[in-house]
Amino acid sequence: MPRQKSILFMLLIPICISTLILLSVCGGTMTAVYLKQVKNTAINSNLEILNQTSTSLSLLHEHIAKVAYNIRQKPYLENVLKEPISTSTDEYSRRQQLGKLFSDNPSAIVDYDIVIFGVSGIAVSSGNGGVTMSSGELMSLPVFLQSASTSTIAYDSQSSGISYSTRDRSVIIGCQALQNSSKTIYGGVMIVIKESSLRQFYQSFLNKSTNIVLLADTGTVLSSNVTSEIGQKNKRLLQLARKNQENGSPYAQTSQDEIILSHYLIPYNSYIISHITTSVLFQSYPPPISMILVILISLVLLIIMIFCIIRWNLRPLKQLANHMAASSAIPSPISIHSSSEMNMISDAYNNMVNKLNVYLAELEKAYEKQHKDELDLLQMQINPHFLYNTLDSIKHMVSIHNQNDACKTIDSLISLLRSTLGKTNMMVSLRDEIINAENYISIIQPRYGGVIHAEITADASCLDYQIPNLLLQPLIENAFFHAFQISKKGSIRVFLYLSGDMISCDVIDNGDGIPTEQLQALFSQDTAHLSITKIGIMNIKKRLDILFPGQNQFTITSEPGYGTCIHFTFPAVPYVKDPDDTGSSFLH
Repeated sequence: MPRQKSILFMLLIPICISTLILLSVCGGTMTAVYLKQVKNTAINSNLEILNQTSTSLSLLHEHIAKVAYNIRQKPYLENVLKEPISTSTDEYSRRQQLGKLFSDNPSAIVDYDIVIFGVSGIAVSSGNGGVTMSSGELMSLPVFLQSASTSTIAYDSQSSGISYSTRDRSVIIGCQALQNSSKTIYGGVMIVIKESSLRQFYQSFLNKSTNIVLLADTGTVLSSNVTSEIGQKNKRLLQLARKNQENGSPYAQTSQDEIILSHYLIPYNSYIISHITTSVLFQSYPPPISMILVILISLVLLIIMIFCIIRWNLRPLKQLANHMAASSAIPSPISIHSSSEMNMISDAYNNMVNKLNVYLAELEKAYEKQHKDELDLLQMQINPHFLYNTLDSIKHMVSIHNQNDACKTIDSLISLLRSTLGKTNMMVSLRDEIINAENYISIIQPRYGGVIHAEITADASCLDYQIPNLLLQPLIENAFFHAFQISKKGSIRVFLYLSGDMISCDVIDNGDGIPTEQLQALFSQDTAHLSITKIGIMNIKKRLDILFPGQNQFTITSEPGYGTCIHFTFPAVPYVKDPDDTGSSFLH
């Protein structure tokens, strides 16, 4: 008989072939080609922006040079700027002469202010005639000192202008130091251009992925569309621009996410730089609709094809999974007819289910037997303990010739034994448990001559709920025998109440209390190693753990000299009487 194709072969081969062909060819190739085209287009357009901006800045420099030259050629300029001012009339006359120079200059592609100043102390601006700095302060500016040392026009930026019309604006200053034939400096001309006006050369060409920076050779940002960078140092961009200049390349891709284009402006001794962030660029220019449609259609076809293949081949596996999910309690076998692998899986599952059902049945019987044995053992520990203390109390009454109380105590003992011993049901109603506890109190209380008083208080709303049989008596007994060995008198109070879906019980005495060391030792030892006086407390805790695993709470809080509080809780379940449970027959 020929071997059937395996499910692994039927699934992997079509999926691998389809995924490699459609995704690799359609997605990878088309995306790579498109992204490369977008990047090259961005580089070319930014190179064009840099060229246009460089041309505009060169024209501006030529205009500034022409203005400075025209002013410098005036024959009276040196005397006006150099000779000391004698009177206010003299100063007014000189200002009038300098003011005429402003109107003799041709218009430019941007607005600007002209500031003329000299060693005589005079400083005049074309912008409303006001200058914010003195002549001496102007001549101490780095841009003036640079121009004086190179005898050329120097450029620099400032966060605020030097004329009244530009004092609240970032500006770029072009400065020409004025000197005579003997190389003596007698003044200077400054062309003050608002940075926002200069930014208009490139602002309209920008997008979210591109930033333009005019960077001085010192690393200072003269102009940028990111206004927060103006006047700041950017050594990294300066190094990249110099590297481009050294390599003779207009651009360089420094990382997967960054492209730097730069052009050196000789008149300004600066670099005009374009910084492209490719991740933002690709977000701004997503693939065209046609490409997206091709990829999406390919993906849809791939998904449909894979879905059909997997669904066809995994129907038996889905049938098995649904059957397993439906078998939430006891699983049952299933019959599946499919490939050899699925038949092997179903046979293995059926074999496991059969063995599991047998094991669960045996385990349930063993657990029930163990559970019953543990409770019987605990009950056997309580009964001798209880009888020992009760008989000891009766003995005490007889020894003091108190026959009436001894008879009453024996009657209470008979009632208590009739309602507790020999019961087949581990649970009783809270009402019956309180009666049993009160019978025990009437047995034990006379022994102490009334100096130890016990009282049980229970909410009426919880009397018909179930409680483990003989749960309260060991705690009351323990309080009588051990809580008042020093104080010799006091009270024991038992409170039973409903707290949400839990029954809560507090057994409180105002006796001697339990030292911390003894309390810790009480919880750390097993009942097999405890004396008979300590069995009651640990017995209660173990019975609660067995009957209500994970659903009970048992705590002991004690303060030496003030008393002890035993608090425990267990689920509130209405009591249902067992018709076959009538107590011990030998007591009737």
